[in-house]
Order: sequence, then C-alpha cells, then structure tokens
Amino acid sequence: MTFAITISELALLLAAIAFFILVIYLIPALIQLRNTAKAVEDFSQKAKEAIEDIGSLAKKVNGQTEDMGDVVKKIKEVGLKAVHLADIVLTQLRGPIITITSIIAGIEFGLKHFRKKEGDQDVREQ
Repeated sequence: MTFAITISELALLLAAIAFFILVIYLIPALIQLRNTAKAVEDFSQKAKEAIEDIGSLAKKVNGQTEDMGDVVKKIKEVGLKAVHLADIVLTQLRGPIITITSIIAGIEFGLKHFRKKEGDQDVREQ
C-alpha cells in the first residue's frame, strides 16, 4: 500500500502543521494576555477607589482651606484695627507727651542755670 500525495495535498498538510504549531506557540501568549487583562482590570478597580478617596480628601482640604481663608481674613481685620488703634493712641498722646517733655526740659534747663548762678556766687564770695 502506497500513499500517493499530490502537491496540493502536501501543501495543505504543511499549512495545517504550521497552523497547529502556531496555535501551540500562541497558547502561552494567550494565557499571559488573559492574566495581563485581569491584572489591568484589578488595577483599574483600585485606581477608581483611589480616585474616589482623593476626591473626598480634596473636598475635606477645600473645606479646611475655606476655614483658613476666614481665619486669615479675621487676622487681617484685627491687624488693621490694631494699626488704627495705634494711630489713634499716638495722635492722642502726642500733644501731652510733647507738653510734658517741654516742661521737663525747661525745668532741667532752669535748674542747671540756677545751679550755675549759685556756683558763680560761691566763687565770688571766696
């Protein structure tokens, strides 16, 4: 019994063997591709959870930032009021301080002048 194969049958047989070898080599790649797709899906789920956490954290930070803005505004108002108060106090005290300082300077000058004249009389008496 002999086998007679035509060229077209031989080509078809070689194509089938090549396709079979291709499928055998593609099986590990397909398994790896499936594992990669599963890992990407898991990563995507974790990324969605992280984005939700970041969104809630951003809302909390935004609320605290608004509170800090109010605090800074109040501190600014207090600072401006303190400056205004200092100006008022300085304005109110400037006149009396100048008057008191002038009186003290005049008394000192008078005492020095009076002492100087007494010292001159003591020298003349001797």
